[in-house]
Formats: sequence, structure tokens, C-alpha cells
Amino acid sequence: MPITNSARELHWSSEGERVRALRETVFTQEQQVDPAIQWDDKDPLSRHAVIEHDGNIVAYGRLLPEGKIGRLAVAKEHRGKGLGRQVLDALIELAREDNLDAVFLHSQAHATEFYRRAGFEPEGDAFDEAGIPHQAMRLPLLSLSPGFITGVHYPTPFNELAVELVASASRHIDILSPTLDHDVFDRRELSEALAQLARRGRESRIRILVSDSRAIVQRGHRLLQLSRRLPSSIKLHTLAEHPDWKSETIVIRDRDGVLYKPGDADHEGFFEPDSRASAQKHADLFEELWRHSAEDIEFRSFSL
Repeated sequence: MPITNSARELHWSSEGERVRALRETVFTQEQQVDPAIQWDDKDPLSRHAVIEHDGNIVAYGRLLPEGKIGRLAVAKEHRGKGLGRQVLDALIELAREDNLDAVFLHSQAHATEFYRRAGFEPEGDAFDEAGIPHQAMRLPLLSLSPGFITGVHYPTPFNELAVELVASASRHIDILSPTLDHDVFDRRELSEALAQLARRGRESRIRILVSDSRAIVQRGHRLLQLSRRLPSSIKLHTLAEHPDWKSETIVIRDRDGVLYKPGDADHEGFFEPDSRASAQKHADLFEELWRHSAEDIEFRSFSL
């Protein structure tokens, strides 16, 4: 039977004992964490989120008063169903309720990409905790705009948010995509929004950077057609490889809005339409990659 219940807050004073079985199984038995470390005096001070199934708690996590997220656990038979992400999102919402500036955590090394997909970024070097390699990670909260969305699925609604971001641009759009996926970028709505921006004035600038031009040329692409019609405003370049490009897909608007998907992240990204700090970080990467890129002769010579 599928799990339909979403994550909810658990009140430790009345329900705390209900999480003991799951935490003992995951941490003490599976991961061999010393019970003296696993059980501390911080549970009564923390906020807790759980998911239940058939009367049992199958996913759990806690939030300490200072903003540290920990003890995230999912029962073995229920892993791979997105329950950990639901609990994590619930804890982040509890942190917002508490008006915390940020949340942070110590991720086990194998789980860093899971947290990165939720918007967390690594801080410092890896370290050992309870005999297990860990990485400190942090997610700012108060700096996020009301429109901030994590867990954006790819290609949809990533493609819809791309149109929204482009349509709201004043001057500049930069697109970074390994193959300029047709499901996301070869869409009439996006092409029309880019064309409108390109025709707005001489200060309009659209740059598109890909790593592989073959599919674009062989199959045809609306953005390739558009770049040929408006070459002064729309530049389409290729860059086969670069050590700083990890196959991310990024759309950057006017250096204050960004839509992002990590290259190796199970089809999830984030949308931040009003953050100069976040957009600037990705704009810096784009500038570095663009500096090493070049116009592909296939784009110039291919006749549609």
C-alpha cells in the first residue's frame, strides 16, 4: 500500500518514544553509531517531523533550536520513495516558523547530493563524525525570496519556470545546458519570450552555451533558428568540456534570478527569481565558461 500521509510535526513530550525503534534500527544497528552519541539531551529541546505508515513511524528528522537538522532516517523498506525529502522540507518549514536565519547539517558523505538538491551548499572540508565521513552543509533562509522553490522536477515544471524567468527579463538572459534539451528549451513559448527580449533594444543580450551541438543541428531547434534570425542579439556557443562545468543546466535572468539543475541530480533543481547573491554565483560560472567557448561552425552553416 502506498504511503499517502505527508510529514507532520511530532511533539516529543507525548510521542517521543515512538521514534525510538526507527532510530535504533537505522543508526545503532545499520550504521553502528554508539547509542551514547545517538541519544543525547537535545531531543526535548528540538522540533521533530515524521511520516507514518500503518501506525509506525517510517521517516523522521529533528531540528535543533540553533537551526541544525539531524537524525534524518527512513525505514529501509520505504527508501527511494521521497520520504526523506518530505521530512527535510517539513523541518525547513519549522525553521522558517522559528524565524531562523539558516539551517545547517552534517551530511554523511554519500548523501551530500540529496541535500544539495534541496538547496544546501557544502561548507569547509569533509570530516569524521561517529566513525563516518561527513560534510557540513548550510541553507540560508531569510535571504530566500518568497518565490523560492526547491525540488523543481525536470523537464516539467522546469520548462515552465524557464519561460517565466525569460518573460520577466529586462535586458539579459544566459542559458547553460549541455544539449539544450528539446523538452525544456525547444518550446514555442520560450522562443517567443526570447525573441521579444531580443527585439526590445540594442542593450538586450541573450547568450546560450551548450557542450554538444549534434542533436541541435541534426534534429533542428527553435533556439538555433532564433539565433540565426537575430544574430546580433542572440549568441549560441559551444564548449566541449571544462573542469568547472559539471553538466549543470542554468537559466540566469538580469543577474538577479536563476533557475538551476545540477548535472547529476535526479531531475530536480531550484528556482530563485529574486536573489542577486544566488544569481551572481551562477553568473560568475557562466562568464568563466563563456570565456572559453566559441561559436560552432555547424550553427553557422547548417541550413534549416
